[in-house]
Amino acid sequence: MEPSVETTESPPLDLSVEHHVKEIARNGFSIAEGVIPLSFCEEIIDEIKRLEGNGPPALRPNLFTGFETLRYFDLLNKGEVWEKVATFDPVVQVIRGVLGRDALLSTMGTAVIGPGESPQRIHCDDGLYGIKRPHKNLVCNTMWALSEFTVENGATHLVKGSHRWDHYPDDNLTAEQRTKMDATGADQSFETERAVMPKGSICFVVGTCFHGGGANTTDERRWALTINYCAGSQRQQENLMLAHTREKLATFNPELQKLLGLEPSSFGVGHINAGDPRQILA
Repeated sequence: MEPSVETTESPPLDLSVEHHVKEIARNGFSIAEGVIPLSFCEEIIDEIKRLEGNGPPALRPNLFTGFETLRYFDLLNKGEVWEKVATFDPVVQVIRGVLGRDALLSTMGTAVIGPGESPQRIHCDDGLYGIKRPHKNLVCNTMWALSEFTVENGATHLVKGSHRWDHYPDDNLTAEQRTKMDATGADQSFETERAVMPKGSICFVVGTCFHGGGANTTDERRWALTINYCAGSQRQQENLMLAHTREKLATFNPELQKLLGLEPSSFGVGHINAGDPRQILA
């Protein structure tokens, strides 16, 4: 059973957006090359370097998120560049084609894989909701290649077609470990493709698709972001309402306010007193 692609109540998609929406439905992921202007990549990298200069991220290193991977969150409180990232139109168009017009920003984080990082375990981004598979699309992640993604520097492992499977991945296996087990005839084996892509690319990964970061065997960082979106019916990973003051929320442009949830979903989820939540910002 292939997850549905929600395009109801959406304006006609241009050919490039429609292509990626269909490819995500077919494979579980899609790579769009040359989407991010290189100057924008450099602006984001400079901002990450500034954050690093101000102190380490709040997230403690661990086996899943990595011991050599730089992950900053709460980015909308850090600098104006992150508002442009969250509402980057080429991404948002595809996200809404996959999740619906009321899709929400779920979490924003840096994903700078440093030299010597180990491979990440294979996982699904919608596993946190605990909903039995198969189900409709609830999550779509975007991986921003701020530098080139190569096999050697940790390009993400992707399991083509796994978004249609009726089970979640084994929480304890990285792609490399799974490959070793396959040689012994392990059940539910799979092969991974790698998200090899040039700087300025975006890899879209639907929430049901098996994937995991690769090992970085080079002596340079792999600069990247993971910007995650969810369907309007779901709770966001980051508590983005409480993370910002009402004064701060009021400064965000209408598109970002909508992505944060300051507008009822298509089914009326998220209202205040049966009305538009933005009334509290007046």
